[in-house]
Amino acid sequence: MIKGSKELIASIFMGGLMLSCSNDDDSLKLTTTNTVDTGTHKLFTNIEGHGAHTLVFESGLGDNYESWYKLSKLSKNDQTITYNRAGYVPSEEANNERGLIQLAEDLHKVITSKTENDKVTLIGHSLGGAIIRYYAIQHPEMVEALLFVDPSHEAFGEMTQEQEDDMVAFFEKENKPEIANESEQFIENFNLLSQQPDLPNVPTIVLTSIKDREGANKDNWINAHATLGENITDFTHITTVNSGHYIQVDEPQLVLNAIDSLLN
Repeated sequence: MIKGSKELIASIFMGGLMLSCSNDDDSLKLTTTNTVDTGTHKLFTNIEGHGAHTLVFESGLGDNYESWYKLSKLSKNDQTITYNRAGYVPSEEANNERGLIQLAEDLHKVITSKTENDKVTLIGHSLGGAIIRYYAIQHPEMVEALLFVDPSHEAFGEMTQEQEDDMVAFFEKENKPEIANESEQFIENFNLLSQQPDLPNVPTIVLTSIKDREGANKDNWINAHATLGENITDFTHITTVNSGHYIQVDEPQLVLNAIDSLLN
């Protein structure tokens, strides 16, 4: 674990800001076909393709659906669902906490509203990895397979209340309330994850970037991700030195290969 790590908070800031500039695209509008109504707020969805499999993508902190744009060719053979979480325009802001419980509930609304198949393959990056992990445990009947792309993990993500407060203040200052609201629940998210049972026994792949990690930092990151395979019969753990935290942007073919492996 990392206690009081300046690197941890810096990496979260970097991840949240890398693609957040695209979250303010005023050209996106909620319509009758791209909207999922949760009952308290409406979410923007982007649905592509048709097929025997449905792939649902969950983005990291500060990222909207466009963080998966390099994988768009998947729509030729399968249905793909990407969406913007609450507050990421044009999705409406939510008036409740933005922790894993609430985020997984919204994800369930998106899936049940838009999927063409009984089960879905979940792909989650960073915070999105934590969301799909919690969702899969709560709704194993909905999950065909899992792909984690450099996911957040409680064994590596311990932080102080001061760090969390700094994160929230940073994003509020940057006029990113949607990111601040999610950052406010980081400690609670890690505590919740630490109490969860193993993942359901479905085909699972974890992609781990070690490009920017060294020594114990690298070993701890690898080991944390390896624990996701406990009691899973079909589990593959792949490390890469060719891409940073955004594997789907730097090395999209690795993600595509992993998806092909899960589906075939």
